[in-house]
Amino acid sequence: MRIGILTRRAGYNMGSSLQAYAMAKFIADVGYSCQIIDYDEYSGHPLWKVRPFVENMQWNLLKRLPFRSNKYSYLLARAQQYRHFKEFEDKYLPLTRKTYRNQKQLATLEQEFDAFVCGSDQIWSPLLYDPVYYFNFLPKGCGARTVAYAPSIGVGDASLMRKEQITLMQNVDCLSCRERQGAEIIERLTGREVPVVLDPTLMIKTSDWEAMANPVALFDRESYILCYFLGSNVHQSYVDRLKKEQNCKVVNIQMFNRLNNLSADYQMSDIGPLDFLGLIKNAAWVCTDSFHAIIFSYIFQRRISAFERFKSTDNQNQNSRIYTLLDVLDIKDVLVKDDCVSNNHYESMERKENRTSLEKWRKLSLDFLQKSLK
Repeated sequence: MRIGILTRRAGYNMGSSLQAYAMAKFIADVGYSCQIIDYDEYSGHPLWKVRPFVENMQWNLLKRLPFRSNKYSYLLARAQQYRHFKEFEDKYLPLTRKTYRNQKQLATLEQEFDAFVCGSDQIWSPLLYDPVYYFNFLPKGCGARTVAYAPSIGVGDASLMRKEQITLMQNVDCLSCRERQGAEIIERLTGREVPVVLDPTLMIKTSDWEAMANPVALFDRESYILCYFLGSNVHQSYVDRLKKEQNCKVVNIQMFNRLNNLSADYQMSDIGPLDFLGLIKNAAWVCTDSFHAIIFSYIFQRRISAFERFKSTDNQNQNSRIYTLLDVLDIKDVLVKDDCVSNNHYESMERKENRTSLEKWRKLSLDFLQKSLK
């Protein structure tokens, strides 16, 4: 059976790129031939193209000028990270040879694949709605099977879901979700059972991630706290107290499109997904509001402080993803409230001897995929 995978890769996000790899690896490990459909996500959102177009023009101009400005530094980091992500995709992602930009082009894939899997990440978020991730390009009566593996809708407000979105969900043969709150919403909207399954990054072997992790030479012999914040609140006071108590340096990962003002000993911007893995793998402690940074901290058995990225009063907040993840991994005590350094956070992941719960989730997730593709 040939499987076509639809997943998010745009936006130069560490977690998105690594989960795309994991999705393909997971399906291949189960025994299926698969490819990630090289879908141009920007084609469905024309406004997304404006900023990259302008910045490409600016970079082509500024890199030829003798003086250096703040804008130059930003565009340099952007160019460096673009290169790292491109290298990662070229080496690790089994992309289709052709890039698909519209529904008509995608419709030709019906002849190439026996089944289609969409997932995971926030492909079903109503805030980033794209009908392609619901297989809208497949004609009615199509013989290809359609499976939604661990999509995240992110938000907890069902009223944000569009009518078209709900209709397309109902047409998918097999449904699942990555978080409990999202599963409950989809069940309510479709009237169907929606199991909660694991993000694909948790479905492949730890040894695979260890082999991919690229050690950053600068920190070979130095103990450090790694910070990776994607939200606007970087929790400076917490990081400062932790630095003092642990007596080690602070390393802050800066994404060109998610710049923050965290004060740190080292600011890392010239890195890609493999360096990201290496920095987590060798950290003494990880402070983050990132779903996938939490997962990799767990995989590499790092100490971690996890933070909510959104205010609980915001009807578009996406914290449910974090709550479900911490519950599944049985590490709810690492969630930081009120920026207090609790004694619970000093427990090392390697002391978590009982991982039976996670193995049950892995079996459930594997069973869902195998049954869906029969």
